[in-house]
Amino acid sequence: MTSPISGIPPFLIRAYREAKFVVNDSKPLALFVGQSNLELSRLLIAQGVTTAAFITAHNPYSDKFTDVDNAKAQSSLIRDVVALGFKYIDGYGQDVAEEWPKEDSVLILGITESQAEHLSDKYSQNAFVWIGTRDAYVSLRLRRPIDAPSDEDINTWVVGLSSKQQLEAAKLSKTEKAWLMTVSDREQAHWLSPADWDLNKPWPLAKPDGSSMGIGTELDRIFKIIAAGQVAIAR
Repeated sequence: MTSPISGIPPFLIRAYREAKFVVNDSKPLALFVGQSNLELSRLLIAQGVTTAAFITAHNPYSDKFTDVDNAKAQSSLIRDVVALGFKYIDGYGQDVAEEWPKEDSVLILGITESQAEHLSDKYSQNAFVWIGTRDAYVSLRLRRPIDAPSDEDINTWVVGLSSKQQLEAAKLSKTEKAWLMTVSDREQAHWLSPADWDLNKPWPLAKPDGSSMGIGTELDRIFKIIAAGQVAIAR
């Protein structure tokens, strides 16, 4: 396939977080990172499984490949899934605005996380989508470290913040800034406005790699923006 030059740029991780992952069931299901999906939960229960992974073989390391190469890789991925004995449902990943081409994908039912990691790595993917909770919480699993943003990228990001947010951002390490650049404007505003936190208000706990940590209060959600297992920044 191809070899990664460095880690995953923050803007690319944010694109993954904001994409939609559509499962082409009898009634198409749109999955979003950081959200539970009741219809998917029902589907998994009906299939007698508790886990699933949404994986593509298209565009290894998010480099643009030809339609022919992508189709060949996707067919190979499906053969691997069948050989492992798992059921799957076709689907696709795409940005919400539908400005970039769909990436054919499969929702693999009952697969373990380690098996999903193996398939994702075999097809040179930066990440895959993991579902491993009863409520079908959709998590992003990164397979490479986050890349260190350039000073220019950080300065461009900071300029777009309010003056108060800029003061908070100045307190963060480069690693923390990198991870904060991967989340939505809403979550950025949350982390950069600690004076406004309501410590009794429920807030979904999630690691910066998108994996579920359950539900807690702001007091539980202490500001540590480094993902477990994803601390390193590529140099």
